[in-house]
Amino acid sequence: MGTAVKLTDEEKRVLDGGDGAIPQVCMQYLVEMCEIAGAEKLVDLDGTGDLHTPGNQLSPFYGFSLEELEKLAASGAYFKIPTFANKSPFPEQAPIHGWENCNICSYQNRDNRQDDPAFHEKALHEDFFRLYRKMGMMTSHSCANYLTMTYLPSVGQHCSWFESSQIPYCNAVLGARTNFDGTFATCFLGKAPYYGMHITENRYGTVLVKTDRLIQTDMEWDVFGFAVGADVACEVPVLTGTGKPTTTQYQKLNSAIHTGGGVSMYHIPGSTPEAPTLEWALGGKKPKRETLIGETELKKAYDTLNFHTSDNVDMVYLGCPHLNIVDVMLLARKLEGKRCRIPLWIMTAPWLYDVAKNLGYAKVLADAGALLMSGACLAAMGAVPEGVRNLAVDTAKQAYYITGCYPDDENRLQVCYGSTDDCIDAALTGRWHGEWR
Repeated sequence: MGTAVKLTDEEKRVLDGGDGAIPQVCMQYLVEMCEIAGAEKLVDLDGTGDLHTPGNQLSPFYGFSLEELEKLAASGAYFKIPTFANKSPFPEQAPIHGWENCNICSYQNRDNRQDDPAFHEKALHEDFFRLYRKMGMMTSHSCANYLTMTYLPSVGQHCSWFESSQIPYCNAVLGARTNFDGTFATCFLGKAPYYGMHITENRYGTVLVKTDRLIQTDMEWDVFGFAVGADVACEVPVLTGTGKPTTTQYQKLNSAIHTGGGVSMYHIPGSTPEAPTLEWALGGKKPKRETLIGETELKKAYDTLNFHTSDNVDMVYLGCPHLNIVDVMLLARKLEGKRCRIPLWIMTAPWLYDVAKNLGYAKVLADAGALLMSGACLAAMGAVPEGVRNLAVDTAKQAYYITGCYPDDENRLQVCYGSTDDCIDAALTGRWHGEWR
């Protein structure tokens, strides 16, 4: 394979097949990624990685079989960096916990029921995961595995992550460095194309974002993130005029800003680690432009995320990204002693499910008629329960992606988007009363 990418002698040996077939396939893939991205070399990863599992098909042109992986694992090979799984192990991403009552069959395949025990039993014993665990993968199976992995990269470390809301979390919140490129190849070889957010100069702010409304509630951070993403696309915004976000608000901001646009990095002066001041965030330069995300822009974003003609709600879904344990606790507190009138699904990370159960939150939620689940989301599952045509959600990301499950006009899913409290009210009453306040 001819390439202008500068490889070390060790990397050339791997590319020539000196370490075996799978390492060679991985290096071929990374070299092509360098060529596509304009990267002149690979960077050695010293942080963490994650990937959409099973991830053995790197692209339509690069992949390996289960038999090849068997031989690799038997040889004693390991992932070079701490590696996590960021999605459900099941076909069509069914939940890990709570699936027994989900009443879903795929929109694409009506014969495939995600509440079928045989469906789950087969997936839980998938050979790829057995081998990945043998090679050191920690099968966290969460889009928010950074909340549960207990081992986070530090400022400046090079990582390789692959989930839209996680990318800005790694870059902006942790100050570590990643592009949207987590694969088996990057995690196994411990290398990634050196471009984008791995390069210091590319991490400085390019667009100064101002607001005439103090962004401080969970929903404000969510709507603000979506509006910023839509405005700046793939630039690096510096967000000013906001409050200091909590962990939950970072989750909402990160998922929304990478949904409304493709923001991999942002700065909040005084909050994020690479922005102690505005001047630091901008790298001592003037921004390319300034933009205002004020009341008009926020209301427009809110209206974009709402597409319903009826205020009768059939179902409420919370947990995109997967809820942290404090959010589960707060939901249990709000629902204690009450009873849902319509189905309410609450999704958390698999590694937090037993924690929520042991703390008594799962029982409180169950007594209220809510279903605590883990490891998936409605959009990833590709369907909603039969009969659901008007869904209430509290995140921009879920509101934006869920209608893709029903692309034709006849089955178009309607979505009510609002705050978590708006959604709880809908679960208790079956009616939507949310609005931009």
